[in-house]
Amino acid sequence: MADIVVLAAPAVDAAHRNCVKHLFSMLRETLDDDWARLHCDTFPTVEALPGNTQRVFEDMRKCEVDSLRARKFLLNTLAENSAQLGDIHSRSGLYERTQTAIYQTLQKAAAAAGDCAPVLLISHSASCISLSNYLWDAQRPSVNHGVWRDGGPAEVRKGSARERFLRLKTLSHWYTLGAGTPLWFGAKQRDQIQAVATASRGYQFRWKNFYHPNDLLGWPLKPLSPSYNQAVFRDYATRPLSDPDNALAGPQLLPPEDYWRNELVWEQLSKDLSTLLQNTKPKADASAQRSRRAVAV
Repeated sequence: MADIVVLAAPAVDAAHRNCVKHLFSMLRETLDDDWARLHCDTFPTVEALPGNTQRVFEDMRKCEVDSLRARKFLLNTLAENSAQLGDIHSRSGLYERTQTAIYQTLQKAAAAAGDCAPVLLISHSASCISLSNYLWDAQRPSVNHGVWRDGGPAEVRKGSARERFLRLKTLSHWYTLGAGTPLWFGAKQRDQIQAVATASRGYQFRWKNFYHPNDLLGWPLKPLSPSYNQAVFRDYATRPLSDPDNALAGPQLLPPEDYWRNELVWEQLSKDLSTLLQNTKPKADASAQRSRRAVAV
């Protein structure tokens, strides 16, 4: 069995380009022999609005507009998040299907690494909102929507180690990259803007947020509200605002590759994973069962 779980959630548009494989390849090269101690996987992309966003995009292409790739990424990102919230109470809606995909990926991780394995999450853009919604619901005894509706799935025993894992109570680090969270709170008062718990409700994990100064969907989160200021360990600008290249590049929509190839992100990720590996006791039968093919993508 693996010792540590690493789960990546790229943005909707990025998931179809197998971009996460590059991230896992970098980890494999960096960690060397310790790579075999990881269970790495990707949250699957849920088909949000079949045909709808593509139709809207094709209609817009009839006009002469610039930066088409960036515009399509923005359209897909905002459309998915708004659609999730639009049918939040539907049992077959996008909100519940998205949470079910997260839940099933965690079930697979538990089978590969055990119910007590530390989890490190890496999410980008719209996926930061989806995982935040999942965490928010999981941190409550009962909600009336999503996969944790009415206390959660019946097949998982309440209070068991498996339920703790599926509620992400073994989460040790959460990396949010290019999170557009402030875009969804513009109409709320500061004291109404609440973050997920990071050091209460049975949770104890470090939330690190990374943003590029020119990324239109990448924002610092600590200034959002007192709750976010307390929950987020630190906001990291991946490039200094004073960097002259920023002014030349102008506003952008950055794909996940631009974040996890960033030196600052990679430095933090390598350090946190190395510490986790040092502090996590290897499984007794690990040497006999592990395979170099530890990635499930």
